Formats: sequence, structure tokens, C-alpha cells
Amino acid sequence: MTLFIQNDAVGAGAGTVQPELAMANLTVIANLDTGIGLAPAAGNLQQVTYARTDPGIPPTRLDALVNTNFAVNPAGIDIIVLAVGPNFTLRDGTLITTVGGTALAPAGTTGPGAPLNGTASCLVIYDTSDKGGEGYCLARAGSGGTLDLRLSLPVMAYHELSHAFRIVTGAVRQLTFTCNPSSPEERAAITDENDMRSQLAAINGEPVVLRDPGNHCGRSCGGGGNGNCCIVASVSSGSPLSVEVAELRRLRDQFLRRSEVGHAFFDSLHYAYYGFSPQVVGVMATDLGVRATALHGFVRPLIRILHLIRDHAIDGLDPDELGRRCVDALGDPAETSAARSALVRALAIIRDRDATGLSPAEQTVADLLAGRAVPDPHVSWGLIEPVRLYHLLLRLVRTGVPSADVGRWFADAVDDWAGNLPIDACWGAFDLVTARRELDVLESTLLRDPRPRKVFLRRLAERHPTATALTTAVAERSAANGRDATGRNANGRNSGAGRSEGVST
Repeated sequence: MTLFIQNDAVGAGAGTVQPELAMANLTVIANLDTGIGLAPAAGNLQQVTYARTDPGIPPTRLDALVNTNFAVNPAGIDIIVLAVGPNFTLRDGTLITTVGGTALAPAGTTGPGAPLNGTASCLVIYDTSDKGGEGYCLARAGSGGTLDLRLSLPVMAYHELSHAFRIVTGAVRQLTFTCNPSSPEERAAITDENDMRSQLAAINGEPVVLRDPGNHCGRSCGGGGNGNCCIVASVSSGSPLSVEVAELRRLRDQFLRRSEVGHAFFDSLHYAYYGFSPQVVGVMATDLGVRATALHGFVRPLIRILHLIRDHAIDGLDPDELGRRCVDALGDPAETSAARSALVRALAIIRDRDATGLSPAEQTVADLLAGRAVPDPHVSWGLIEPVRLYHLLLRLVRTGVPSADVGRWFADAVDDWAGNLPIDACWGAFDLVTARRELDVLESTLLRDPRPRKVFLRRLAERHPTATALTTAVAERSAANGRDATGRNANGRNSGAGRSEGVST
């Protein structure tokens, strides 16, 4: 017993610790090998177990870290991993985002970082926030020192575990303060890191892009980084660099990062999401069935339905073209029965947590979501209701309904959903100019149709009845909406026909 995950900052520093993310990243390092697991917690530590079946280089290194007695700590706790938030500071006050990650030799030894370690174990500490969302950019091999290679969490963890391996085996190489050229120790860690990059590329079916071992310099990427806002998608798809994760971020930016209201909504969604997603990831990390259910039953359907919502809300497609896109996106006859089963199971998890047929792990996730996710209006509206809408649309497409009718039904269903957009506190603080601008953005996207616009304006007035500027803006729009609301929307479809059933918040 040598490798452990710690759930607090004791002996390492101060700040947020996210043990579920540590296990998620170790699972990716193990190449999603089902032999990895966790023993029950003992105090603030949880032992990692691993019965390896994967022959790859990172899994083999992880096997050695987990199953070798390095005799560093008399208690057998040789290496402790802490996945930490951006507010974490080391014992000397250094903010983790200034270094990204570090491996500290046990206290009282002459190894690197020992004065910062308050334990008898080797500590591996790394930032899970992607430098607060800015991203860490490093030197790409063959680029002559161009710092444009992004650092993902599993790669960062593996890099620091490479240092830890040499610390506990007494094989640390020379360290220097220069970053270019790399010191011998950093060169060795980057060489190991590239094994992890190769494994991730193979998982995703992408070309391998390696880091330059001779250059340890880095910089902030300046925003748009990998982040940890999509950890369920990252683990279910096998990588924080997967196509699914990239698509979710792109859709997030198209929908939410266009206005103050969008940013406020995302902040609320992000806060609520992290109230339950690390626990979901903890279950997924050791259960392939839950991972498959999340990917095929939730992540991919969410991406597909958000694309179609964008086609209606932002591109303003007519019903015929919208219906054709719905059929093209959901009418794949080659879709596997396993993927269809995963969707049914995902719906059972988010809608009916007492449904029969769920595995114990899936039931654990269902109970967790029922208590923390479903009650939150941002999670319900932004993540759960779109997946339910996907299921209803899929059933309609599979019955062979003409594409124009599918388009009309879907447009009405999206309008019903859009009118129930959660209303955040920021609305009450807007001045008149800002309130008008924010309503302009919504009316050019989600609230194109007078019907959902009327619903939203009524809800907005009820939520902030004493906000003078907002009241004025709402009154202006309500009057204009009354002149527009003739029973037919801008695309000419009857706003009361084909109303969706069963789609609600």
C-alpha cells in the first residue's frame, strides 16, 4: 500500500481539495482500466488499489506507484495525491496556480521541496482549475520554443507522479532554476509526460502532439483553457481534450458568453454543477457501466440537442430545414442498441431515481442527482431538460413523422423551454441601458418568438417588481410584444400547434 488520495489540506497547505478529481485523473492515467479502485476512507486518506490489465506505459507506471512498497513512510503511505482548487496555497504561501503542480519530498529529507512538506510521505499537489480557466501553455516539440501546447489535468498529474516516482526511488536528477534548457529532472518528467500525451491521443483517435523535453518554460494561455467545467464529459469520453468536451465548451461560448445574463447564468450553473459532479465522477471512475451511460445517454444527446436548439434559437431556421436537421441528427439507423439503452437508463437516473433495472452504481448517481442537481433551476433547465427534450424528439423522429412537422414540433418545444430561462439576481441591478441591451440579446436568440418572450417578461416582472429600470424595460418590451403577438410567430407557424407534452422545468 503506497499511493493514497487525501481529502483535506493537512500537512500540505491551505485551500480547496477535490479528491474525486484525483481519482478521475488516475483513472484516465490507467487508460480507463477497470482494475483501478479505492479502498474505504481512513481518516483523511483513501488508498488507491490497482489490479492492472492494460499493458500501456502510463498504466504500468501507475501499477508500480500503487503496488510497490517504497519504504519512504514507516506506515506504508509513501505517496499522497492532492487535487486542489485555484485558491490552494503551499505552506510557504505560494499559490498553486503560479506553479501548476509540484511533487514534494517527505519532511526531514534532503529531497526537493521537503521544507514545504508537513508529512512523512511524498506529496503530489496539482491545480485542477486550469489556472483559473486561463490554461497552462507549454513548449510544443519541434516549434522552436513556441508556448502553445495546452496542459490537461491527467497529463499534469502524470508529470508530477513522474517526479514522485524518482523521489521515492531515490533517483531524482539534477534540478536547476532555468526553464530553457530544462534541467535533467524536468527533462525526465516531460519525457514521461509525453507517454501520457500519446495515450490520450490514442483514446481520442487524434494525432499525437508532444511537448519539447528540452524546454520547461510555460505561460498562461490567456483564457479559454481546458478548465474543469466539463469533468463528467471528460471522464465519460476518456479525456478532457475529447471532441465531446470541445463541443460543450464551444456551445457554452455561443449560448452563454454573449451577455451579462449569460455569464451570470453560467456562474450559477457552474456553482451548482460542482455541488454534485465530483461525486458523480467518483462513481464513474471505477464503474465502466456508469461511464457509458453518461457518455451515450447524457453527454452526446446533450451536445446534439444543444446544436439543434442553436439552429432554431440563433440561426432562426424555418420549420422545414429545422425538421430536416432534426431527422439527420437523430435518425441514424446505425445507432447501437447499447447507445439506445444508455439513453433510457440516463433518463431513469435523472427522472425516476427509483426506476427498476439500474445498477447499484447508477442508483447511487440517481440518488445524488435527486438531492443536489434536479432541484437547482440552472441545472434542471440547462442540462436535464434538454436531455428530456432529446428523448421526446427522438421518439417523434423514429415514428416517421414528416420532417416539416418534426420541425414545427421542435420549434414549439424549444420555445416552451426558452420562456422558463432561470432569472438571476443580476437583472434587478441593471440600469435601463443594460436591461434593454440584455433583452435585445435574448430577443435575438432564445426569445425570438413572441410567445416565450411574453412568458419570460411576465416572470421577470414578478421576480423583480421593485427594480425601476428593469420595470421600465419590461413594460416597453411587453407593449411591443403585445403588438407582435398575433398568434403566429416570425416563421409563420401557429404558436399553439404541436405544443410539446412532458417538457417542463
